[in-house]
Amino acid sequence: MANAFRNLAACAAALWLAAADAAPNPACPNGPVSIAYFDYGAAYHEGKGYDVETLHELVKRMGCPIQSDAEYPRIRVLKLLEIGQADLSASTTVTPERQRYLWMLPYHYTKNLVLLRPGAQAETLDDLLKIPDLRWGMVRGYRHGPAGDKMLEELARQGKVAVAANDDDLYKMVCGGVVTAVFGIPISYDPWLSAHPNCQRIVIRDMFPDSETSPGAIVLSKQRFSQQAAELWQAELRRMFRDGSIRAIMLRYYSAPAVDKLLKSLGD
Repeated sequence: MANAFRNLAACAAALWLAAADAAPNPACPNGPVSIAYFDYGAAYHEGKGYDVETLHELVKRMGCPIQSDAEYPRIRVLKLLEIGQADLSASTTVTPERQRYLWMLPYHYTKNLVLLRPGAQAETLDDLLKIPDLRWGMVRGYRHGPAGDKMLEELARQGKVAVAANDDDLYKMVCGGVVTAVFGIPISYDPWLSAHPNCQRIVIRDMFPDSETSPGAIVLSKQRFSQQAAELWQAELRRMFRDGSIRAIMLRYYSAPAVDKLLKSLGD
């Protein structure tokens, strides 16, 4: 009888250990993760960029296998995340509406500046808005801060907005004079201008000097991750900041002064 009890206990212990071994990783409760990217300057282009390196390192640290790694249009990425058909993305501007369906983990900070077509004469926003044939280019779905978005809504009502497919298309439009002005952030337009030296006559202005820098975030779908899981990812992202991993990745794409501006207080 004693041996039978010992055998039962041993079996129970073995089953418990097997169950423990099979317990899901709390950081990836739905198993392997799917990553959705969109073309965005040095962040992601043709399968490469600092978003790829950052997300792959973060996913590896979290112990989550990657199921898929694919590029989509920006709007499609947000929809996939909203309905739970994608798990992760990056370089997403934090907005209250997006926070409804995304856990947002800021990892760099930047600011929208105004790029003017060659020869455009405008020192201030008022000067620019008075140009008779003004046309402003934008990528659908991008956010430019409250003041910038409000201005674009008004220009759209006046029929003065042209929609670009992506950043590459946007900057070609302003370089070629198809539009008068566009919004752009240094981490996007710096690499593009370097690759297109014939567009160096584009003028860059800060026409919203009172606006603050905006956080770009790594995002997790709330359909796929609980708050507890998101907190684990946030904690690991902070460790990557403190141990220099994020800075090392960014330095492969930007100068040290530029990286210092991008990375603010994430590790605090």
